[in-house]
Amino acid sequence: MKIFIISDNDWVKDSVEKYLDFENIIQTSSEIEDVNEVYDFIFVDMQVKSNGGPSLIRELKRNELTKNTKFILMADREADEFQAKRVNADYFIVKPLSKAAMNQVFNH
Repeated sequence: MKIFIISDNDWVKDSVEKYLDFENIIQTSSEIEDVNEVYDFIFVDMQVKSNGGPSLIRELKRNELTKNTKFILMADREADEFQAKRVNADYFIVKPLSKAAMNQVFNH
């Protein structure tokens, strides 16, 4: 599985990677421009630099390369779930991430 993590916080990237097994190909960046190939899943932090995660998802869904990718919005609080729904994110999880939340993403 190919996974991309968009975040500018190392602890967020580390918390995603912690729950993934070694068979996954994982790339990380805080720049949307670094998403330059097809991925199975893209995890997007709620806020990356001065960009909102929902707007990054919206932009990536319009991209021919990533339009069929599964998107996971990593939010700071449950109340942000409406943002995930508004941009049609495939999954919504609240930080700090848990094993149970990650299992929901990968076991559907």
